[in-house]
This record gives sequence, structure tokens and C-alpha cells, in this order.
Amino acid sequence: MSAVHVNHGWEASTDLERAARAVARHLGLSLEVVAVTPEPGPSPEGAARVARLEALVAVSRAGLIVTGHHADDAAETVVGNLLRGAGATGLSGIIQERRPFVRPLLDLRRSDIRRLAEKLELPFVDDPTNADTSIRRNLIRHRIIPELDKHIEGELVEVVGRSARHLAEEDAYLDDAVPPGMVSTDGEAIRLAVAPLVTVSAVLAKRSIRSALRVVHPPYPGTSQEIDAVLAVTMGTAPRRDLGGGFIAEREGPHVAIYRPAEPLIPDARELPVPGRVRFGEHLIRATHADSGRLTRISHDWCRLALPQGSITIRAVAAGDRIDIGTGSKKASDALGEAGIPLRKRSAWPVIESRGRIAWIAGVRVAAWARVESPLTNWVELERQAE
Repeated sequence: MSAVHVNHGWEASTDLERAARAVARHLGLSLEVVAVTPEPGPSPEGAARVARLEALVAVSRAGLIVTGHHADDAAETVVGNLLRGAGATGLSGIIQERRPFVRPLLDLRRSDIRRLAEKLELPFVDDPTNADTSIRRNLIRHRIIPELDKHIEGELVEVVGRSARHLAEEDAYLDDAVPPGMVSTDGEAIRLAVAPLVTVSAVLAKRSIRSALRVVHPPYPGTSQEIDAVLAVTMGTAPRRDLGGGFIAEREGPHVAIYRPAEPLIPDARELPVPGRVRFGEHLIRATHADSGRLTRISHDWCRLALPQGSITIRAVAAGDRIDIGTGSKKASDALGEAGIPLRKRSAWPVIESRGRIAWIAGVRVAAWARVESPLTNWVELERQAE
């Protein structure tokens, strides 16, 4: 078990980091400090929250993330979400457990935790920004909830918490009603299948999108604006839409992909031994000497080539590459597009080359000159597997 503190680089961050180190020492825990730079935007607190949670997920190494959220936090979240017009998910507030996040203190009040910390002589510090009522959450905490407390029977935090728990049960039921196979991942992007998305009810379609967005930036299921943007791409009214946090939604054939654009890492060209195998980015290319006989397998990810003597090279597709199609040639970029290869993957896509000519765009197309059409002695079988 270890502790993590996220430093946002704000005015009070140094004092908060110092307090985190003191708590970790007192409890005998190692502390990892992660510095983040929240994305600029209209809600600095919201951007900081997203950056903080992304950092925690990144350093958790697939383990549990235990946070100190309490009942007052949950009530403030519900009231804040109500004021921005949230649905059932937002009005469910903070969930006690949604892996990898676990919040064991969620049933305790802030005042109870403070008294317990004082009794146990745990070091702590108050974040001075929490007193700034120009921030909506602080306004809710210091003015709205105390004022409502004066006019209702019982304490507002407990009443709101009870309603949130009821909504959370119904929200979980809707999550379970999402048809299987709607959301998938290819390592770089979260993908939504368009066909089922446009045939289910609007409620389940939005629920599916929320499930995808929760994977994109856990544990948040996205804003209404993000959901509307993904729906626009799904329905074909826009090929691509920007989402919050630097993410985009883009149509990729039968899917809508949600991802954060990044420059792809293009592997260096390498010789492909026969027999042998080469890992090329997310692809694994296997090469073997082919046996004579009939061609029995037909697959874009497997081929038998009649290659001339000489070395075989595997490299990334390059601008201007063309492949022989028998009646002329075709741009490699066009062949990749026709095969439905996402634009974000094309610049690092592998091609097999011999003596300066493309023999195979891996998993996409075999050059006419390299096809096996008659008995030969120099056959090579190639297979592509996605890692």
C-alpha cells in the first residue's frame, strides 16, 4: 500500500504537498507525488479533477484507488449536478465503489472525520481555496446547504444522500441494460458500434456512450455536451467532434472512435527473416517457407507470396507509396482507406517490400506481381497478427 498526492501547480499546492508528506510519514506509507497541468477551459476545478483522476489511474498500476470522499462531498456533488441540469447519473452523486475507485469514508460527515483526525493526532491542513465562495462548489458548501438546512426536517446532507442512493440503484440497472458488445477498445481508442447504437432506444444509446466515456476518463461518464457530440458523429451529422480534455470522437467505418490524438510512434524499417517473426508496432509479422501444394487459406491477414531471391524488408507505409494491382497501381493510402484502416493508424502501418517494390500491405492487399498463381520453388507465407 502506498500514498499518492497530485500537485496541480496552484498557489496552495506547495502547502498541500507538504501536508500529504506529513500524513504519509505519520502512517508509515511511501508517497508518490505526481505533477499535472490541467487543461485550460471555463471550469478550472473540473479540468483539475479530470487531470487528477487520470494521474491516479496511471500510477495505480491496475490496483485499487482509495479516496477520502465523505458524505458532505457527496451531497455537494448532487446539489451542484442538480444546478447544472444533470440526469440520473449525475444525481446519483459519488458512488462508494466503482472499480478502481473505493471510498470507504463516504458515510461519514466531514466534521466526524476532522474530530477523528484530531483525536488520533493526524496532521492535516485546510485548502485555502475551499473558502473562496466565487467557486460554485464552495458557494454550495458554505451558503446554499447551510441555508437549506434551516428550512427542512432533518439535515440536508442525509436527505440528499438518501435520494442519491435510490437514484444510484436505478442508474446501475440502466447500466446493466446496455446490450453487450456496444463498447470495445483497440488499445488507442474506445470504440462504439454504430449499428446497435442507432437501433436501441435513446436512453440506452446515451447510456452506452456514457459507458465509453467512463473508460476514456474514469470515473466520469461525460457531460451532456460530450454525449451530444458523440451522437452527432454516430448519426453522421459530423465526421468528427472535439470533446473535453483533448479527446475527439471520429467516425471509423462501423464504429465511432473516442481517443486523444497523438503522434504515432513509427518503427524503423527492419529485415524480415524467413523463417522468422518481427514485431512492428502493434503488429506481429510471421514469415515461413511455404510448402508446395494448393492454396487453402484465404485471408487479408495471411498470404502466400512469390518473392524473388533477396532480402525482405518490413517498414511503415510512406507518402507516395503505390502497390501494383495488375492493371496499374493504387496509392497505398487509398488501399488502407478502402480496407477501413483508421486514419490514426495509417502512418505506422506495415508494408512488406522486396527489391524496392511493395509486395504486401499487411492485412490489406497483396501486390499483383507477388501473388502465387503457378507452382514455384520460392514461396513465402506471411501472417499478420495484431498485438
